Amino acid sequence: MKKIPCIRFLAGKDCRRGDTLVEVLIAMVLFLFIFMAVLSTALLATDSNTKNMLRNEAVSIAAQSMSGARNIAFTNLPNSVPPANPSGPVTNGLTCTPNGPAVSNAVAVIRNFRNFQETFCVTNAVDALDANPNNHDLVTVTVTWDWKGRQQPQYQIQSVIGQSVIGQ
Repeated sequence: MKKIPCIRFLAGKDCRRGDTLVEVLIAMVLFLFIFMAVLSTALLATDSNTKNMLRNEAVSIAAQSMSGARNIAFTNLPNSVPPANPSGPVTNGLTCTPNGPAVSNAVAVIRNFRNFQETFCVTNAVDALDANPNNHDLVTVTVTWDWKGRQQPQYQIQSVIGQSVIGQ
């Protein structure tokens, strides 16, 4: 009969003796704590990744909306700043509620992600910068969204758009 080699973590322990129930339970509890720590770290990383993905999409939506504002004739600017060029459905309405407080005069832009949809509320504002409102306007695009029932920090960009004068 061949002798089975003895491999033990604790030196000097008899190989013929099995592990006791208490030793097995302690080992299971230690593995449970390690598994819980690894799982909570993975969940935190996934949540952080999703927040960053939503923020990046908000930046993209704001940039698209601002690009649309720059392509409008200056005289039409105060009345018709377009929302972002949506890749999904857009709901025009008086209020936009992505799961939180209503945002008045906003456009809802719905985007699809891995396994969920997110609604971004886009608000555009045009303000005259000088006494002659026909020279320069300040265009502000604000994007808000909710994640897990909590409103995230809004993303806002501003640009000064001036009327081009030809022939002077």
